[in-house]
Amino acid sequence: MLKALRWIIVCAFSLLFLAILALGALFLYVLEAEPLVPKSSPADYTTVADGKAFVKRIKMEVETAGEEGATLEVTEDELDHLAQIASHTFKWLNTDFGIDGSGINAWASVHLPETPFGSYLNLGAQIRPSSDGIGIDRLTIGPLSYSGRWLLPAAAQMADLLMHERRASRILEGVSAVRLDGDAVLLTVLPPPDVKEHLKQAVRTLQAYRLPAGEAKRVTYYYDLLVAEGARNNGRSQSLSEYLMPVMAEAAKRSVDGSAVAENRAALWALSIYFSNGGFEVLIGKLVSSERPLVRSPYDITLAARQDLMAHFLSSAAIALASQQGISIAAGEFKELLDSGNGGSGFSFADLAADRAGVQFVTLATASEAQARQLQEQLLAHAGEAGFFPDISGLVEGLSDEQFRQRYGDVDSPRYRQQVELIDQRIGRAPIYSGTAMGQQQ
Repeated sequence: MLKALRWIIVCAFSLLFLAILALGALFLYVLEAEPLVPKSSPADYTTVADGKAFVKRIKMEVETAGEEGATLEVTEDELDHLAQIASHTFKWLNTDFGIDGSGINAWASVHLPETPFGSYLNLGAQIRPSSDGIGIDRLTIGPLSYSGRWLLPAAAQMADLLMHERRASRILEGVSAVRLDGDAVLLTVLPPPDVKEHLKQAVRTLQAYRLPAGEAKRVTYYYDLLVAEGARNNGRSQSLSEYLMPVMAEAAKRSVDGSAVAENRAALWALSIYFSNGGFEVLIGKLVSSERPLVRSPYDITLAARQDLMAHFLSSAAIALASQQGISIAAGEFKELLDSGNGGSGFSFADLAADRAGVQFVTLATASEAQARQLQEQLLAHAGEAGFFPDISGLVEGLSDEQFRQRYGDVDSPRYRQQVELIDQRIGRAPIYSGTAMGQQQ
């Protein structure tokens, strides 16, 4: 009996090894040397504004749908705008959409590290007209082609497991038909009666899964320190450094017997939540408001004597904490592109400098235990905002969309990238980056 049991165990591990080997071989097989989707046109004001308007319109139509449901119209141009935004946000991803007589076609090329087998994973999906819900009729992975009808239901079921409720499946089941009308697709939807709450709960659940144990209490601890500091402010105009330095000094003390990365992250979340009056809890959940009432922060807090730069620095820091570095940098550029359009304050390289400084600060503060402690030490050694915030003198501001196009073309042009490199050089000269890769490259 023991001999049979040993053979069962040996065979089980052998099969597992062979399965892993087969999956690895299959992955290498589907890699290709050339991308299916070429690099898309750079995002500009029109692209970002139209993409934002599209998402807002769809959200409103879904949330206000009555008992009879609603018909959502999505044009090929709107899909193209989303593809451009996605490609700009994720530098390793190229996407494209098309609508023709056969249905909605989506393509993507994922740029991977170089291998002898190729460096691109090319994907394709087709959704055909249907009076029986929505599904992916054809899925291609490299040279292979499959039926993809299983993919959306499987993704919804996985989301249901994460949320412990059938929220995602109910939303998917609410799409009853897909029709084509020229270069537009019409989706007939009957959302659940409480769709707004479904969407909010889905976000809250995903946020909860991202939170390390004890995060809310750590963030609230630093939030309390900021509230006490604000009470001593007495309405005076102050630099953000007057708040950043005390909480980071406390983070250094608490890191002696703990994680410097965890303490830095909690301190930065507290700063972002405090100075947004709770607004940035949208990104990560009720970290503070679940533990204590929120209070209004002092108003006249600045960087480089400007309130808007303080807001840019902390908002980009918060986005960097909640997402990948590339997304947060793109978010700062998107915000500036929107400002260059009608009604905005204009494109500002000073604002972009604050955005990128916030991202770099978070990157160093949370990259590793060694770098997190180094940042704490450098901040204590170089008090004041000059220790972490770049010089913004001479940076161009207030450009309209037309002026931006005339001077810089787009965000991929050499002239624009030259300005971004100048900003990064200034950030790298800040004392807190001394000894880091960013500081050494300047």
